[in-house]
Amino acid sequence: MRICFIGDSYVTGTGDETCQGWVGRLSATERQAGHDITPYNLGVRGQTSRDIAMRWHAETRPRLAGRHDGGIVLSFGVNDCTATTHGQPRVPHDETIATTQRIVQQARQAWPVMMIGPPPVGRACPDGRTRALSHAMAALCARLSVPFLPVWEPLLAHPAWCAEIARGDGAHPAGGGYAALARIVHGWTAWREWMGPLP
Repeated sequence: MRICFIGDSYVTGTGDETCQGWVGRLSATERQAGHDITPYNLGVRGQTSRDIAMRWHAETRPRLAGRHDGGIVLSFGVNDCTATTHGQPRVPHDETIATTQRIVQQARQAWPVMMIGPPPVGRACPDGRTRALSHAMAALCARLSVPFLPVWEPLLAHPAWCAEIARGDGAHPAGGGYAALARIVHGWTAWREWMGPLP
């Protein structure tokens, strides 16, 4: 099964000293369990929903075209909520939701799609906006019948996530935080259904 993980620096795993991030850890766990998956990490640091909307199809198509066993995992939003020098979010909330809807609707015409919400960083800005965006994304995905995993609350409560961000660059955790996120995704009912039974 080929899986395209599309998103921002959290998908890339920025800050992880092992360069695995949650995508690498999750994929390794599934491979070790006997699932024959081929992950494509298509995360780009600093990108917003606007940026991802312009590239996701061109990057996904050559990897999944003609495949009946492929899928797409979307995860972005924190960069949309980050403040500009004028204090406004880089992408307005309503535009992010409209862009997300367009990406999801187009992607699911060809492949199974699921979405993972944006995480916190442990600061009021952008966390307040990110939490509101996560809730709006969850409502959108529910309307579109697309699985959505909210991670804002569980990561905020996890001892490693925000602590590692504070010790690091102020935005990204280290390996312990990404390992926590990988475990959350691994136990997600929608993900487990996607993986199917062990061979």
